[in-house]
Amino acid sequence: MLRTNPKEASVHSDPLSFVAGIEILSGNAAQTFNRDIGEHVPDRQLVPLVLMPSVSVSDPENRMTGAAAIATAEWYEGAPKADKTNLIAAGTDYELGDGTVEGFPKNALKVKKNVDPDTPVELFCLFTVNDVRTNTQVSFERSVRLYTAVYDSRNYSVKLDCPKGWTVNPLAETADSAGRWMHALTAQLYSGPEPVADANAAYWWQLLDGGTWRDITDDDLDVWIDGRSADGTWGKTLRFDARMIDGTASFRVRAAYYEDTRPSAPQSEELQAETTVKLEMPPSLTADIRQTRGVKLRSGMREAVAYECLLAYNKGPVPAEKYSLFRIQWKAKSAKSGASEQLMGEGRTVEFIPSQKGFDPAYGISVRADVALYAGHALVMSGDAALTDSEGNLLVTPTFE
Repeated sequence: MLRTNPKEASVHSDPLSFVAGIEILSGNAAQTFNRDIGEHVPDRQLVPLVLMPSVSVSDPENRMTGAAAIATAEWYEGAPKADKTNLIAAGTDYELGDGTVEGFPKNALKVKKNVDPDTPVELFCLFTVNDVRTNTQVSFERSVRLYTAVYDSRNYSVKLDCPKGWTVNPLAETADSAGRWMHALTAQLYSGPEPVADANAAYWWQLLDGGTWRDITDDDLDVWIDGRSADGTWGKTLRFDARMIDGTASFRVRAAYYEDTRPSAPQSEELQAETTVKLEMPPSLTADIRQTRGVKLRSGMREAVAYECLLAYNKGPVPAEKYSLFRIQWKAKSAKSGASEQLMGEGRTVEFIPSQKGFDPAYGISVRADVALYAGHALVMSGDAALTDSEGNLLVTPTFE
């Protein structure tokens, strides 16, 4: 008997075409958070979202055309991590289908988690189907995004009655009976275009301190801020003494609507408004001096010379009562080589006899005024304690740049 060498007959399968995705078996990927009632709609604790991976196959040989059975599935909250730390397990927020419950097939995911409007969630599924022609598995990765919209029939907003940034000009300020430069900031909570009644609006005021918003303290209230009630609540208006601004001051108001009971804290990060106040002399400010006595000195320089500082802004003179907002120092120097500059005095005017100040009568002299600008007021301190007057008011003194 004769036998030939065997010839191998190879099996060649035509490539499959797949359409893979994640189906929603029940529920909805989108929710709405109703601010009027403070609830998610639908509430997934009551109406869960059920997701199921799916694969539709097109097989040229027609052996497995149509919907393919899912062999394995892994669900992740967020993009799958190599260490699987975000692999979803059964618990309060999720359930995994095992095929024993009707309408909740094996490898399906039941979502009971309500999604915050500010933090959408993307769920990923890694799943496989069996290629029955080659006895191999084909892998897929798909995702679905869960998000929440916000519904607010009243559409609340809060506004301040001032610009977001503005300037206090010390030369234009009028002091009250206590010498303060008081300014008021008034907030208003709106429902759409309509102002909310004060009986239904709560307000909280804060200060920016070192880049962080903080609550206004008792020390602030003692020194320069007013507007908090005896029970510790704030109204819609805050008043502050602009003299005590250290360069700039930023204020923030937060608000909330309520029906019966005033909330103890803001309920939304969205209902807030800010403003920044800068204490600054006008840029048009100029200084000059005028000699009022001793224009021509006789030899010996025994006559008095006198000078006056003239300040102006916006094409007009600075009022005499505002000169306390400047520290004017008078300095004189002999024209003699090597002579040093001398301080002659402080104030709006100066008068002196050159010979009595040691100037050489053989040389002329030059006189100038150095004008330091007002920068704000500071507490008068004795050690760590702030001083007060006879009526208990805090003592303050101007500071200069």
